[in-house]
Amino acid sequence: MPDVTSARPRHARHHSPDASGHIVELHGLRGLALGLVVLFHLFGNGRVSGGVDVFLVISGFLVTRSLVRRADGPGIRLGQHLGRTAARLVPPALATFAGVALLAAVLLPPAQMIDVGREIVASALYVENWALIAFQLDYGAAGPTASPLQHFWSLSVQGQFFLLWPLAVMALAVVARRAGSTTGQVTAWFVAATTTASFAYAVHLTAVDQQVAYFDSVARYWELGAGALLALAAPHLRLPHVLRAGMSWLGLLLIGSAGLLVDGARLYPGPWTLWPVLGALLVLAGAGSTASWSPRRALQVRPLRFAADISYPLYLWHWPLLVFYLRARGYEQVGWRGAAALLALSVLLAWLTHRLVATPTRDRSYRVGPRRTLLAAAVSTALVVATGTGVVAAMEHRQQAALAQLTSVSPEHPGAAALAADADDSRPWRAGYRPSAEHGSADKPAIIDADDCIQKAGDGRGRDELHVCSVHRPPTPARHVVIAGGSHSYQWEPALTSIAEQQGWELTVLGKGGCRLAVRDAGDDCARWAADALDEIVRLAPDAVVVTGTQTRAGAPHPGETVEDEQVHAWQELQAHDIPVVAVRDNPRFDVDPPDCVGRHGPASERCTVARPHVLAPSNPLTTATVPDNVHPVDMSPWLCLDDECPAVVGNVLVYRDDDHLTATYVRTLAPYLRTAVQDAVPSLF
Repeated sequence: MPDVTSARPRHARHHSPDASGHIVELHGLRGLALGLVVLFHLFGNGRVSGGVDVFLVISGFLVTRSLVRRADGPGIRLGQHLGRTAARLVPPALATFAGVALLAAVLLPPAQMIDVGREIVASALYVENWALIAFQLDYGAAGPTASPLQHFWSLSVQGQFFLLWPLAVMALAVVARRAGSTTGQVTAWFVAATTTASFAYAVHLTAVDQQVAYFDSVARYWELGAGALLALAAPHLRLPHVLRAGMSWLGLLLIGSAGLLVDGARLYPGPWTLWPVLGALLVLAGAGSTASWSPRRALQVRPLRFAADISYPLYLWHWPLLVFYLRARGYEQVGWRGAAALLALSVLLAWLTHRLVATPTRDRSYRVGPRRTLLAAAVSTALVVATGTGVVAAMEHRQQAALAQLTSVSPEHPGAAALAADADDSRPWRAGYRPSAEHGSADKPAIIDADDCIQKAGDGRGRDELHVCSVHRPPTPARHVVIAGGSHSYQWEPALTSIAEQQGWELTVLGKGGCRLAVRDAGDDCARWAADALDEIVRLAPDAVVVTGTQTRAGAPHPGETVEDEQVHAWQELQAHDIPVVAVRDNPRFDVDPPDCVGRHGPASERCTVARPHVLAPSNPLTTATVPDNVHPVDMSPWLCLDDECPAVVGNVLVYRDDDHLTATYVRTLAPYLRTAVQDAVPSLF
């Protein structure tokens, strides 16, 4: 790119960041930010670099500057603006969706294709960030179970801004004309107010629910607003060249160090996000300096220019390639050789997408006009959304039909009965195991998807609210039993419901994903929810409370299975009210995904088992720990594991729906054995 700023007289002492300076520095800044994102994802185990935050600032700066100039000049032509934006963004994204769908069809089990299909639709509509919030996904390092389209969250935030911001500026232009002011002045006041409000909201939400805040458009708007404010202030800045050069170098230092010194995955978009945001603002404000030691030439080096040219498709491709690579190899992390290969492949695909998709469609858009381009983009997106929605609906219907058949009794699928002392070990299974690997991940208790039954994992937005779910309530209950805690507690509901129906119990569930019934000092969602759950249990005064009594950890040898002190404190509170606690020993956890492993290697493969000593203590820790007298241990591990290993399939039934949760089908086969264990522990219930 030619150095257009060199045409300016070197004796000029003061200068505002003008278009020529920004063209030079902005292009290099794009390349730097993109390079940081990709390098940190590939070589930094997915660590957040701050590069995305730089992109948000740049987007706010460029779009606002362009719109305000046009609003005070010839006026904003919305169709033309959106058409040009669509010409840049939509074709490469559609190419990426096609590649992700193809790779997912080859590498992922059909059950996970449903999630991929949903995310393709959400990404095509630029609402992926809201979909991730709904799916309760946190931002972390890439892994074999990560979403291949998770990185579309930032593009969704920007896409929403690109769509709504022109409408806002057009409205502000009307207000400015009626007030006898300029669009820039009115917009500046509006941006200042909304950016301040967004920053305050981001600080609050980051403190109470950082996982949601990370993807929230409102919590991210202040970064776009910061760039917009600089765009509005830039014409009035008169900064010496030496100062601007120093600002640019300081900004680059902040940008380059953000990923190394700040854990953005846990701290953004709160106050620590100011680190890369201020860095971007300093580089933009210092652009165009003619000082000999300014970073202008450093930002013009060929690698940065090349990275900037292919920045958008490179961002699109590198993340799904990383996720699918880890999936195909079965790795949790990528090594440096794999990272180097992925970088080369990502650059190649990005260059091809730039040459064969982005450039031709952009050139064609100039010939046919922005309105026709916008129409073509809208039709293409509609086709992707319609196709994705139809495929997902068909797959969900097939899945529900398969799951509905699992409730019927089958002598070919005895499950836990195969481990009984009188079981016939020589019996050949003529039918395949169930649920299939295709549908195993969806085989969970119905209460999980029931309305207002199980509180979702995560904090904020009312997720500490206690839900009281009545599962079984006979006219005259013989006993009242409450299941309390997280998913490892309420996964036993299918078996406990069967027992409740036989014994005439009233069965109630107080469940919240990721939380245990425990007394904690921390003021997070689990602590607040557990405190309310304890109060509710005392009010209900049940005949017993069923909880998960121990904590297992994947791959952790003894003493990896422990009894948590915080839970003991909760049991002590229940003891004060004479409420018995049925403490069920935690189930094993796997280093692999059992449904996927069984689907790949077969139900008898040793790859799909876990060594019992690696996940369970030699004896139930509840029998040796100091616990209140109201605690009655129940150990179901003999029905989950053999003497030396814990298999993924028992009695022709898939035991696990993921790496640490039991399938509802297997839990139902455990009902008679759970009944015996509970009766031995608390005879008064029967």
